[in-house]
Amino acid sequence: MLNALLNGIMYGLILAMLIGPVFFALIRTSIDKGFRSGAYLAIGIALSDALAATVVYFGVSRFTGDDSALFEMYLGWVGGTLMIAFGVAPFIKGAAEKKYLPNTSINRAEGLRYIFEGLLLNLLNPFVYIFWLGVVGYVTVSTDYTPKGHFLFFTGAIATVFLTDLSKVYVANRITDYLNARIIGLIDKIAGLGLMAFGVRLIVYAIYGF
Repeated sequence: MLNALLNGIMYGLILAMLIGPVFFALIRTSIDKGFRSGAYLAIGIALSDALAATVVYFGVSRFTGDDSALFEMYLGWVGGTLMIAFGVAPFIKGAAEKKYLPNTSINRAEGLRYIFEGLLLNLLNPFVYIFWLGVVGYVTVSTDYTPKGHFLFFTGAIATVFLTDLSKVYVANRITDYLNARIIGLIDKIAGLGLMAFGVRLIVYAIYGF
C-alpha cells in the first residue's frame, strides 16, 4: 500500500511540473488577486483532477476512442475559448488601475467563484483526460494494486498536485512585495499571453483533430 501512495506522489510531481494553462492561471490569479484567491483556484483544480481521474477510471475513457471526435471538438472549443477569456483579462485594465493586495480577504461567494473557475479551466482541457487515461492505464494494467491501492495512488497524486499548486501561488504572491505595479502588470500580461496561446492551440486541435 505504501508503494502505491509513493508511486502516486511521483506521478503527481510529474503532473505538477508540466507547464500548462493551469500554471499560468495560478500565477496570474495569485499576483493579481492575492494568495487566498489563488488558493481557492488551486482547490478547484484539485477537485477537477479528482473528478477527471474518477470519470476515466470508471469507464468514460470510451470518449477517447474512434467515436470521440465530436466530444473532443466541443471540449476543445469551449476549453480554448475559456482559456483565451482568462488570458485577455489582464489586458482589459492597465497596470495603474489594478490594486495589488496580497493579503486581501475574500468572502465565501468569491471563494466559490474561484473554485468554480479552477474546476472549469481544468475540466474543459482535453489533455487532462489524456493524461489521466495514461495514468489509469498504467495503474490498472501495469500494477497489481488492489482497489484500496488504486485509491491511495490517486490520493497521493492529486494531493501532491494540490500542494505544489499552493506553493506556486505562495511564491507568485510573495514576489509582489518586491516588484512595482508596472513589473507586476507585465508578469500578469505574460501569464495572460501564455493562457491565450494554450487556448488557441486547443481550438486548433479541435479543428484539425487531436
